[in-house]
Amino acid sequence: MGLREKRAVLVVGVVLLGGVATCRRSSGPPRWNGPTLSEPRDQLTVPELVSGEMPELIDLSYLAEPAWSESGALPFEGSLALSASALLLDFPSSRELYAGEDLFPEVTLDFVSDEGLLVPLSRRLIATDAESESQWDILVGAGAVWKEPGDDDAGEDWSRASFPLNLVDRYFNQVRNCVATFVYRAEQVSDVYVQCSQETADLWDEQVGNIQAMVPATYTPSAFPESADVLQAHARAIDRRIPTRPLREWDVGGELAESFDTNIETSASTSVGAIYSDGVLYVHPPWTRHGPYPYPEEMRHGVYSVSKSLAGSLAMFYFAERYGEDLFDTLISDYAPAFADLSEWDNVTFGDALNMATGTRGGEEAALLYEPVVLADTAEAAIANIAGFGDAPEAPGEAFAYATTHTFVVSYALQKYVEAQEGPGVQYWDLVRENVLEPIGAGDFDLLMTRDPDPADRIPTLGFGARPTLDEATKVAVLIFNEGLHDGEQLLHAQAVRKALGRDEGKGLRVDRKTRYRYSFWNRDVRIPRSSGCGTACVAHAATMQGFGGNYVALLESGVILLRFMDEFDEDIEDLVVRTERVAPSCN
Repeated sequence: MGLREKRAVLVVGVVLLGGVATCRRSSGPPRWNGPTLSEPRDQLTVPELVSGEMPELIDLSYLAEPAWSESGALPFEGSLALSASALLLDFPSSRELYAGEDLFPEVTLDFVSDEGLLVPLSRRLIATDAESESQWDILVGAGAVWKEPGDDDAGEDWSRASFPLNLVDRYFNQVRNCVATFVYRAEQVSDVYVQCSQETADLWDEQVGNIQAMVPATYTPSAFPESADVLQAHARAIDRRIPTRPLREWDVGGELAESFDTNIETSASTSVGAIYSDGVLYVHPPWTRHGPYPYPEEMRHGVYSVSKSLAGSLAMFYFAERYGEDLFDTLISDYAPAFADLSEWDNVTFGDALNMATGTRGGEEAALLYEPVVLADTAEAAIANIAGFGDAPEAPGEAFAYATTHTFVVSYALQKYVEAQEGPGVQYWDLVRENVLEPIGAGDFDLLMTRDPDPADRIPTLGFGARPTLDEATKVAVLIFNEGLHDGEQLLHAQAVRKALGRDEGKGLRVDRKTRYRYSFWNRDVRIPRSSGCGTACVAHAATMQGFGGNYVALLESGVILLRFMDEFDEDIEDLVVRTERVAPSCN
């Protein structure tokens, strides 16, 4: 059974909704308490790396620069070619492996080093499907180079390097947070050891677990003409990051830390939890199953349906500012030829689709999402499949009916709409990146695209697929909280944002007795008990982005933004909001 057939039998269910499934909260398995790196090192020694000796799963401190490192590492500038290699997985427990799931892809990574930094020439997604049968694409971040005293005992002048590496599922939103390390000299490198001890993945599909690889590598030194520009751009990007502080400085009583540290199925259920307040990002240590992740700023997170608001609403808010708010009232069928003769789509607007109120059939299960959209080879094939779904009893705009396919329709129609305004071949996401993400310092924000043979035809899946860093996600959330205003420039349509956040008189379509939905945001009023810092019990409003597995970005009236990325189904957003309100009440 091939990849397509295996994945088609999955029941996606509420895989992207992230607001229906329930779970138990428990102490879970114990946190990793194995040995950590100390001087001299006893794991990943030079002989072990050069011989390609695979270690047992180890603390990630062994893959990072220690406090007792030495300066003077040899410069590393050139191409690191990694060979296709076996991946050791301790999952799945019952299903068969998908094609390429246990294969590290053949890939070449270009780096430059400077004063202990190891910086990739590109932070954008590296597609590997042309060279490899692996299911994984690659994202890399900035790491480090250094020397260790014990590495010269054999008379060899070796330097060390490590860097964050993400294995990214080409079909869906799974992201494995890995670290890679190796030793090198002049024109020689050892094998590269890769360990993945944290992820955002599908627990239901038995994707949660550890990965290891010992990857044969070759090094080709090269003087890249753009090296100075790359290093300068990296320095600027660091300067533009939101300042970070430990969460304990804000969460003095440990209210949120207790929640973030709760184990559910594994000993590190939450990839990262954080609070943004008054221009500072307060971050809880990003624990993995093998100690803290050594490059927390470089972690990327597959946030599933958070993508609908973090990317989908963002794009619509930008183009409403560029072209006018009438965009929300524009008919989808005018820009989706496959729908032109379908009566059920006659009166469906962009706003209806973003509101999950098309009055047409759609859903989350395999037959309505995975097979027709995720496994479609082209955007045109996916939209043609959706066109065959048929009608639903409700009229457009009348009732909430969650369906990720509706957000993909927005992506497809928006691409055609932008081409009609700007000319053929202009990609709408390129305009969002250039005019919104770059100005706020989130230009490397990664998003899953369709797999059309010609890259020029690819569009964002949009209903899922965002893979931001914590800094990028926070910057987008801050921009939306500020109603699109950034450094005195209006980047997004302010009134459209106000509607999404429940700041106008309209509240959106009712989901349940507590929740309404508007422009891909979940608006709910949370009762805050008197003991939470208010003189009397009160109600705090939360506008949230939410996604499968328990991913949340919550914008609170107090000005605080709550972020929690995980994959183990702690769906109790009200508990998180109440804990946050105990520290910074919205109601005084």
